[in-house]
Amino acid sequence: MRAARNQRVEDQVIQFLQGLNDSFSIVKSQVLLMDPLPPLNKVYFLVVQEESNNSIFSPSPPVQDDSSVLINASESRKSFGRGKNSSSSK
Repeated sequence: MRAARNQRVEDQVIQFLQGLNDSFSIVKSQVLLMDPLPPLNKVYFLVVQEESNNSIFSPSPPVQDDSSVLINASESRKSFGRGKNSSSSK
């Protein structure tokens, strides 16, 4: 029973690591080199720690003005006419 549970935990850790993008390749390698594999909550903590370390050194994404988003959204609605007055229903 214990062996089956350990195998299930290892499968969960590997599945979690496979779902991460390439920016976490260092953490993936470090975890996979551990013997035995750590529990999922420890792996998650390592990933969160790596993410916070990377966010300190990476530049923040550019801030977008909300007004331009609203203008773009209203323009896209005009181009996809709906209802009685749309060109597709005439």
